[in-house]
Amino acid sequence: MGILKFLFREGSSFIFGAFIVLFAMRFFSYYAWPEDALGMFAFAAFSMAYLAMQMGLAAFARVGHEGPVMDLFLSLIPLIALIVIGVLQVVGEIPLSMFQMYALGLAAIVVLMDITFNTLILFKMNRLANDYVQMK
Repeated sequence: MGILKFLFREGSSFIFGAFIVLFAMRFFSYYAWPEDALGMFAFAAFSMAYLAMQMGLAAFARVGHEGPVMDLFLSLIPLIALIVIGVLQVVGEIPLSMFQMYALGLAAIVVLMDITFNTLILFKMNRLANDYVQMK
C-alpha cells in the first residue's frame, strides 16, 4: 500500500518527468513514438491522465499540513525537465521534430496548469483550514 501511495502522490511527477525526457530523446527509448494523430492522442491522453491524477490528489488532500509546499516542489520536476529539453533544443543538442515540439508544448501547458491551479487550491484550502482553527 505504501508503494501505491508513493506512486500516486510523489511518484507521479517523477514518472511524468521521465516520460517527457524519454519522449524528447527517442534514441534512449526502445519504442519509436508514432508521429501521427494516434501518437498525439496517446501523448495527450497520458498528459491528461497525469493532470487528472494531480487534481484528484489536490481535491482529497489533507489540510493543515506542509503538503502543499512539497507538492509544489514535486510539480516543478516535469517543468524543469521541459526547460532542460527546451534549452538543449535551442543549443542544438537535441533535434526535435515539429510533432515533438507540439507535444512538449502540450506537456508544458499541462504542467503549468498543475502548478497553477492545484497548488493554488491546496494553499487556499490550507489557509482556510488555518483560519477556521483560529476562529474556534
